[in-house]
Amino acid sequence: MGCSLFDKRPSTKQQMAKFNKQRVFFAPYDTVWRAAHAVIKFPIAQENQDTGIIETEYIKGIDGWLPPDINKPPSSGIRYKLIFTFAKGTADGRESTRVTIDKKMEILRDFFSTPESIESDGLEEKILFYRIERELVVMDALKRAAN
Repeated sequence: MGCSLFDKRPSTKQQMAKFNKQRVFFAPYDTVWRAAHAVIKFPIAQENQDTGIIETEYIKGIDGWLPPDINKPPSSGIRYKLIFTFAKGTADGRESTRVTIDKKMEILRDFFSTPESIESDGLEEKILFYRIERELVVMDALKRAAN
């Protein structure tokens, strides 16, 4: 038994997973909130701008986002929902908003068994961050053009 038995630091894989789920945007909270709404293409189950949460309904795997390299649809038993968490702050002395996207995936083996959680590959989250960033760039360009 060594000291590593008591080491409670997250593994590198856990740290990378957390890093891939968060992004900081140097834009006001309300602007980032609107940009996120513009890119969410699924029905929203609940949202609260004051607490900074947007949660989608469960999306069937075959109705959701598919990576371009996948030729066959996923299992019909897979479903997921997206949870967006927003936090105001400052970074490098500038107003910023941290967005966390958590993709809760589960597979239903049959009607009677309980859903089993599975890990996301992180691709859809990266695409959503990219789209939010592009939306912010477009909003900024429109604002400057109006002035």
